[in-house]
Amino acid sequence: MNKNLPKEILSLLPFFIFFTILTWFVSDNIFFWDTVQLGSRHAHYFYENNFSSILLPDSFDSGHIPGFGVYLAFIWKIFGKTLFVSHFAMLPFIMGIVWQAYLLLKKFIPKKYILFALTLFLADATLLSQFTLVSPDVPLVFLFLTALNSVLKRNKLILSVSIAGLFLISMRGMMVSAGILVLDIIFSVNTKSFQQLILQLLKKSIIYLPAFLIFLVYSIYHYKVKGWIGYHEDSPWQKNFEITSFAGFLRNIGILIWRLLDFGRVFIWIAALVISIISIKTLLKDKNIRKIFLIFLITLFSLSISFLLYRSLTGHRYILPVYLIFTLLASYLIFEKVKKEKLKFIIFSLVLTGMLSGNFWIYPENISQGWDSTLAHLHYYKLRNEMLNYMNENKTDIKETGSSFPNLASFKYLNLSNDLSSFQKKDLTNNNYLFYSNIFNDFSDNEIKLLKTNFKEIKKIESFGVFITLNKKKSEH
Repeated sequence: MNKNLPKEILSLLPFFIFFTILTWFVSDNIFFWDTVQLGSRHAHYFYENNFSSILLPDSFDSGHIPGFGVYLAFIWKIFGKTLFVSHFAMLPFIMGIVWQAYLLLKKFIPKKYILFALTLFLADATLLSQFTLVSPDVPLVFLFLTALNSVLKRNKLILSVSIAGLFLISMRGMMVSAGILVLDIIFSVNTKSFQQLILQLLKKSIIYLPAFLIFLVYSIYHYKVKGWIGYHEDSPWQKNFEITSFAGFLRNIGILIWRLLDFGRVFIWIAALVISIISIKTLLKDKNIRKIFLIFLITLFSLSISFLLYRSLTGHRYILPVYLIFTLLASYLIFEKVKKEKLKFIIFSLVLTGMLSGNFWIYPENISQGWDSTLAHLHYYKLRNEMLNYMNENKTDIKETGSSFPNLASFKYLNLSNDLSSFQKKDLTNNNYLFYSNIFNDFSDNEIKLLKTNFKEIKKIESFGVFITLNKKKSEH
């Protein structure tokens, strides 16, 4: 047993306390963005049907094993179906991420700098944002880091359990697992003969067998009952899974670069690039740099395949593990390659400030923004409640008011109440009222123009760049 474990846990206590307070602070926030489906709708189905079926209705079946929905529904059964319980169901995974990130950094970063590097690691805007949501990406990141640490430590049992967990989360969990498998082979398979290679690979396949069997059994059962795997012709997400054109592929490369630099990450890239150029001679001989860079490349490749090949699978959170591994690489460069102590902390302070500034990056309303990937969305909830109160006081019927994703689901799925009412889907021709926010990415440039031309703004509230307006259609007279 690690004799230093109590001291290590004590050193991480400020992080545990901070994220507990953060979870409490957001614990009355409604389900937001994709978590409405992947969290609330999935969990409601299992909760209301007492886990009688593992297969979801086609209308919101995402095609992958809905393990996260099962977990959330199970927590609801024990502690009650509330927003508070839902948010705190994420806390064990958040704590787990802190611990696994610490273990990962510990392998590469000098001891006296680990907590600084951990602060940088956890300061990514997209990671922080996911911590404030009831999101399957939180357990995904935890399992990814656990699996990666298990590969580096060669802990076969924990690796096997982690890979199985990733398969239960989502398709991206499976893609991450493929990257972990490649890294596992590179780092642990070492033989001179072909026969020994085959034997080692067969032994290693046992680690990944449980996850593969889970996927195989679920997929066969899913296909037998429903006749499709992944998505079907009437799926709401069918267009997302269309292979993009060559022009679209090039566009996705541009988006990928944007995502890597977005929300303050440009600062960590600049720091890493400058340090790399200055210390290029020592980098080529550094085994740790080569190992971390290899992990970065494999993780990037495993997650960028679908990102680049499909039309609309380009969200920030889809490549969240990539951001984290690059932060590990940059942290190593800062704390290992920069020789002057004072300069280390100047660079660290500038990079940390720059990364945190990403939570204040608000693009013009005609540019789609990953609102679930920056803490900027935290201002939306209070504004939404204020606008709903205003509508109630002025007897503006929600059911007759148009709106857009992620504000279309019934209140039952958003705030876990018994209220089945919901906004209408936006229709600028027929809606008399429109509930609009720059949070909504589904308004095209033309629709924004029509909104401002054909509707009168009767109420606007805003905070830190986020705004909501209530609009009434102008009289045709």
